[in-house]
Amino acid sequence: MLSVAILLTVFNRREKTLSCLADCFRQIDGLAAMEKYVCRVFLVDDGSTDGTAEAVAERFPSVQVIRSEGGLYWNQGMRLAWRTAAEEDFDFYLWLNDDTLMHEDALAILLETSEYLRHKAIIVGTAVSDEGQLSYGGRTKSNRLVEPDPVLPVPCYTFNGNLVLVPKSVYGILGNLEPAYQHSFGDYDYGVRALRKGIARVVAPGILASCNRNPGLERWRDAHYSLKERYAYLVSPKGRPLREQFLYDSRAKGFFGAIGHFISLNIKVLFPKRNKR
Repeated sequence: MLSVAILLTVFNRREKTLSCLADCFRQIDGLAAMEKYVCRVFLVDDGSTDGTAEAVAERFPSVQVIRSEGGLYWNQGMRLAWRTAAEEDFDFYLWLNDDTLMHEDALAILLETSEYLRHKAIIVGTAVSDEGQLSYGGRTKSNRLVEPDPVLPVPCYTFNGNLVLVPKSVYGILGNLEPAYQHSFGDYDYGVRALRKGIARVVAPGILASCNRNPGLERWRDAHYSLKERYAYLVSPKGRPLREQFLYDSRAKGFFGAIGHFISLNIKVLFPKRNKR
């Protein structure tokens, strides 16, 4: 049987985490009937104070909970989950955000798509918002979301990390997520690294999940905050840390593209937008 490691990193979203895991185990139970795949879940709890780790252990005892004291954020938390799972040499690694709910047979579709491509490509699942708008998934080079085909996989440039299947063959080439990133960029960067190695990145057929976009204007662009507050948020892990942004831009756009984006970010901080409240 082929083995699948499902990777999550969570922080203080107890109910969302539990809902995500309940949905995840419905997918796992559906796969069990195929007698082809066996799945395990690796979850990093990044210092939650709302009882997330305890609730997961009680409701889903088969989940391997990896506790952190906090401060890992998404990229470093996922690196820890992946590093732990990789010690057991799984055939597939599935990235899953705890605010992302898979639709019926989503995991099976991701795995079938991988089989169709001989387990040599990164397979991306597309999510929609409550309003039915595309929210996360494969991205074009200009950062537009890729519309999935109902039947066939569609190429993409890079991708959001909400629902992504990485076969063992790809992990053997690219390894884990980039250690230089704290929270953001790791997913997009993985797509760019795959491109450089000639590894296909495709969007699986159909809409596979539900997940709402984070609402509102980012604080570093919001005129309701002072210039000092905007710059502080820009360089925070959940903003656009300039060193991390420059690293990603250098890989994706080249040196001069990175310089141009650096200037653009600073201009946007200096001349913010007025966010409606």
